[in-house]
Amino acid sequence: MKTSDIKGPGVDAWLLQRLHSWGIESLTDVQQRALAAGAADGCSLVVSAPTSSGKTLVGEIAVLCALRLGIRAIYLVSHKALADQKYLDFVARFGESAAEPIGSVGLNTGDRTEGDIDAQLMVATYEKALGLFLSGQFRPNNALVVADELQILGEPGRGPDIEALCSALRQRGIKQFVALTATVENPDDIAGWMGCGLVRSTHRDVPLYQEIWYQGRAYSTRFGDDNGHEANGGAAATNDIGVVVDHLLQLGRGPVLVFTESRREALNFATTFGQNRPRVGIGIALAQQLDLFSEPTEASDQLRENAERRVAFHTADLSPQERQVIEGGFTDGKFEVCFATSTLAAGVNFPFRTIVFSKLTYQYGDRAGSHVIRSDYRNMSGRAGRLGMHPDGFAVLLPQNNVELAHANMLVLPDNDRLHSQLVNLSLRKSILALVASGLASTFAEVMTFFENTLYWYQTLNRNPAKLATLTTESRAAVDWLNANALIREQGGALFITPLGNAAAMSGLLPATAVQLAAMLRAIGPKLMTNFDEWIPGLIYAACASDEFRAERPSRFFPYPSRITYESVTFWATKPLPIELDRNDLKMAHCAHAIALYVEGLADRKITHITHVPGGMIHRLALDVAWVLDGLHKLSTTPELSCPQSVSNQIAMLGRRVRWGAPIEALDVLRVAERHGVPGFGRQRAMGLIAQGIATLHDVLGTAKDKLVQLLRSEPRAEALIDAVSSTVGLGPSRLAAAHHKTGQELGIELQVRACDDALGTDYEEAIATLMRVEAAWAVTVLDDGTRPNVPDLLIELGSQQVLLECKTCTKSPPLIKKEEAWAVVQKAADFDPAMRRVTLGKPAFDETSKKKAAASKDITLVEHSVFMEGLLRVHGGTLSAADFMAWLGSPGVAEFERLGGSPTYLGK
Repeated sequence: MKTSDIKGPGVDAWLLQRLHSWGIESLTDVQQRALAAGAADGCSLVVSAPTSSGKTLVGEIAVLCALRLGIRAIYLVSHKALADQKYLDFVARFGESAAEPIGSVGLNTGDRTEGDIDAQLMVATYEKALGLFLSGQFRPNNALVVADELQILGEPGRGPDIEALCSALRQRGIKQFVALTATVENPDDIAGWMGCGLVRSTHRDVPLYQEIWYQGRAYSTRFGDDNGHEANGGAAATNDIGVVVDHLLQLGRGPVLVFTESRREALNFATTFGQNRPRVGIGIALAQQLDLFSEPTEASDQLRENAERRVAFHTADLSPQERQVIEGGFTDGKFEVCFATSTLAAGVNFPFRTIVFSKLTYQYGDRAGSHVIRSDYRNMSGRAGRLGMHPDGFAVLLPQNNVELAHANMLVLPDNDRLHSQLVNLSLRKSILALVASGLASTFAEVMTFFENTLYWYQTLNRNPAKLATLTTESRAAVDWLNANALIREQGGALFITPLGNAAAMSGLLPATAVQLAAMLRAIGPKLMTNFDEWIPGLIYAACASDEFRAERPSRFFPYPSRITYESVTFWATKPLPIELDRNDLKMAHCAHAIALYVEGLADRKITHITHVPGGMIHRLALDVAWVLDGLHKLSTTPELSCPQSVSNQIAMLGRRVRWGAPIEALDVLRVAERHGVPGFGRQRAMGLIAQGIATLHDVLGTAKDKLVQLLRSEPRAEALIDAVSSTVGLGPSRLAAAHHKTGQELGIELQVRACDDALGTDYEEAIATLMRVEAAWAVTVLDDGTRPNVPDLLIELGSQQVLLECKTCTKSPPLIKKEEAWAVVQKAADFDPAMRRVTLGKPAFDETSKKKAAASKDITLVEHSVFMEGLLRVHGGTLSAADFMAWLGSPGVAEFERLGGSPTYLGK
């Protein structure tokens, strides 16, 4: 149906004009049904339809209409890569890059944050959304929630936490809820549970032909049909993968994606097939892109060799840079064939016309001997045929025997699997802790009321109510455990969250992990204060040994090393460890060893050679370990653990180092290079610069271009790095600025707040002094008034609390306060009472070398502008006392957001 002919609640000329501006001239079956059901008019819906049927646009229309009315929206996705892509799409469609911007857009995946902290449209992963909900940043009762790929509720691993999130949203109340789900047998269960209307379609606007090739014959069944027929063109003479793919290309059905079971199979198939393909101009250009845009790994040579022939392989072994180039080639249609593991089916949908299933029975690991299940087949086969790009799509199944033939015949039938709640796999301790932390439950009865809002309860109540009694018993045991471990406090039947429990809930860690890490900090806290660097490997080992990786139902998983040896255990036996060395868990020893080398900046190839952990896997594991360390940092800021701020600072730095895989000195350059898309500049090339004495952003600008070209082995790469460092504004705009301006407006001091944000140099000092004088409790004296040389800018006094404040701004490129400027206050305050705290206020931020030095010092506090403003506005807003602010400001190290008392400005009223 043409867009101009669409009718439905909320559909008007404005909406039709917007759709036209997006290039949408017609709507698919499910899009028509959803608009007729009120998707554009604030109606809550569950939209169930096949992959590539156009469900995403339904969610985007709901977002558009919500933003139009000033309603905030959050778009939940299943994977970080998909979140990154949606963020870019939405900035172009709704945000600052749109022809007609309609709202601010933010991103929060845990590993990456972009945009305002209170953006009108937030893109987030399901896992991160729970943290936003717990912290109060996300209030569903006046918001639109779009839940993409909600069929993952049925996955044992991720389903329970997502069900808990949806149940919490349901209990709190949602203004509009739009769930997008693939075809399942019982979408009415989801709709009934969440109190939504149901839009159901089995129609694919791009026809999918499912072909079974067996013994030289091909049988085709169109998706949605019960019966098939012998296919035109016939099958290849053999089920040899190379012959099959050749035949498909001859039939004009490219590009072709072949799913393999293992990484090794994908690599071997790509190598063998590529040897028989000619090098072509498009492929040579792709290989050159790989040279320019990625750093060398163990897969580099083979990737380039294949790319020249328009052949690719895609596995978890690829580095993020390699994956970016390869996936860009998919999107642009530059590859003819890709051999990939099933991980490619999760997340971004790439445009392949034909999907080939090279086997239907697994041979390796825990799944050995079992068949490909229908839900996985539907997800993978649904990638064939891209709406707007291909007239049709093909899924080719290659059974090897009569048993597999029967299974293939079952897979292509239109029957769907039922979606069942996976709440039985839930960590009850984690969920109940989250309930108490969020205020959703303050008694055990309210805990059970929450579970009455779950899909599990909805599906079980009438079918097997006896199971619900078991849930009550297990929940009681979980509450008792949380109380015994001081994460909650039960008193007179009421449940209260403790500061440690709140930090654990906000971190997302399993409660058992939080208890383990808290005990570790209590045991080795004094040792960390004395020599933190000595304990860095041990902290990495402890993170890997936590329940996040090793529980019966872990939240994170170790990759499989290509070989298992005792060498890594020997490595750990030489290191001081905060927990006992487990000599039997060799897999953990290998993986922790890999991260210990990664954090020092060792090249991927060398790490793989030593630990046998594949390079691409190391990058993914590092993100998981960094996430655990981020949780450790949150715990360390709680009063129960009595960790000084300097130790917390160093734990936070270790988390950043693990995330980036480099020493602290390299992080600023790495972040700027990534933000600006410097081609092929990652941790290995950053380490190459450090080896030549080029560590900081200022060092890069102080190095001759010719030398950078020589070191980086590419003139375009060197030029891009120089441009990035020269043009960067800190490490990105302040995510708190909009919230601060709004708070300033509410308090009647917006002009003073904006002056602090806008001013530089001496004007900044004056603006800060003016804003501080809004608070009557303290006295603010200007010391550097032009008559006294070489003194700090301001003296702030509150009773016996005295702070000497030096205000630093940076107008040069790069605009980060470097070490010499950050420490100038110590020299300027040499003649002042040693009891006065020395503080440098830096705008926009300090470089990593400054923070590293401050974290190891008892003589200075560094506080970044946006964090200082947050604390000051909490004082002016009456949620933080002036005395507590002064104590926070004078604590040695880098002033931490997490240690601020009071209510965050971005939560509003």
